[in-house]
Amino acid sequence: MEQGTVQYKILVIDDEEDYRNVITMALQSADFEIISATNGLDGLAAAKIYAPDLILCDVNMPKMDGHTLLKMLKEESEFAGIPFIFLTGNSGKSDLRKGMQLGADDYLTKPFTTAELITAVETRLTKKKNLKKFYESQFDDIKTNIVHTLPHEFRTPLNGILGFSQVLYEESGLSEDEVQKIGVMIHKSGQRLHRLLENMILFGQMQLWIHDQDKIDEMRGESTLLLDIVQSVAVKKSADHERPDAVRVSLSDSRLRISSIFLTKIIEEIVDNGLKFSEAGAIIHISSEDKGSLLQITISDEGRGMSEEQINRISGFQQFERGYYEQQGAGLGLVIAKTLTEFHGGSLSIVSKENISTIIKVTLPKVKIES
Repeated sequence: MEQGTVQYKILVIDDEEDYRNVITMALQSADFEIISATNGLDGLAAAKIYAPDLILCDVNMPKMDGHTLLKMLKEESEFAGIPFIFLTGNSGKSDLRKGMQLGADDYLTKPFTTAELITAVETRLTKKKNLKKFYESQFDDIKTNIVHTLPHEFRTPLNGILGFSQVLYEESGLSEDEVQKIGVMIHKSGQRLHRLLENMILFGQMQLWIHDQDKIDEMRGESTLLLDIVQSVAVKKSADHERPDAVRVSLSDSRLRISSIFLTKIIEEIVDNGLKFSEAGAIIHISSEDKGSLLQITISDEGRGMSEEQINRISGFQQFERGYYEQQGAGLGLVIAKTLTEFHGGSLSIVSKENISTIIKVTLPKVKIES
C-alpha cells in the first residue's frame, strides 16, 4: 500500500503470543505501526489511548472476548468507524454470523498467510480512506451549498415579515381589511420560515439517526393508520395553497409500521411539492396498492415535473442545492421524505416528465394482523 508519510496504527489483540508476534512482524515489515494487547479488556484500554486505524482481534480470549469488545466499541461513536477484523480458529457459520451482526468488517481464519493478512488489512484501510474522502466531500458540498442557499431561503420570508410589519407601524389610516391582508402575509412568511427551520433541525437529527440502530429500531416499532393521516394532510395543504378539492384521495386504510408524526411529514412534503409546482385546477391524486407485507402509496401531480438530474440529486442524497431549491423548492423536503421512508424499511421512487407530471411512490411495511 502506498502510504506516503502516513503510518497507520494497527491494534492487534490476541492471547496467543506466537500469533501476536507473527502478526506484529508481518505488519511492521509493511510499515504499519503496531500496538498489541493480550485480552479484550486491555485491548479496550489500548483503543481508547491510541485511537488505532484498524483493529485485529481474536474471538476467544480471557477477561473479555472479541465479541464483547466489538459490541462495546460500536456503542461509542469515536470507535464506531474503526475497521474491525476478527482472527479465529472457528470458521463456523454461527460464529461468523454473530460477528457480522455485531459489526465486524472481515474474518481471518487461523492459520492464514502473511499475504492474506496484508491484503485484508490494506483492503479495509483503503475502504475507510475512501469513505472518509466521500463524507468529507459531501460535508464540503453541504457547507458550500448552505452558504449559498440559506441566505436566500431566510431572506425571502424575513423580508416579507419586516416589510409588511413596517407598513403597519408607518402607515396610518389603514382600513381593517388592509390590516387583515397584511397580517395574513406576515403569517405566511412566518410559516415559511418556521417550516425551513423545522426541516433543517430534522435533517440534522437524521444525520445522527443514520448511525443509531437503536433509534431506527424504535421508529420501526411504532404504527399508525394511513387513511386519517392522508385525508388530514389533503385538507390542510389544499387550504394552505387556497386550492380546495385539489387533492383527491382514493386508498384503502392500512396500519403501517411508522409513527403518525413521520407519516404525516412524508405525505406533507410530497403533497406540498405537488401543489406548489402545479397550476390552479391541476389535481393531486393519492392512491394505494397492496403489495403483501408492504403498501405502496402513489402520489401523482400534473405539475412542472423534474429533470433526471434533479431526481438523481434527491436519490443521491445531495442536499442544499440552491439552483434546485429556486427552480423546484423540493430539495430538502423530498430528501427528508425519502430518508424517513428508508429509516422505516421502505422505499421512495420518483418518475417525472418535465412540464407534464411527477409520480412518487412511497412503499412502507404494513403491521401484521394476528390471526
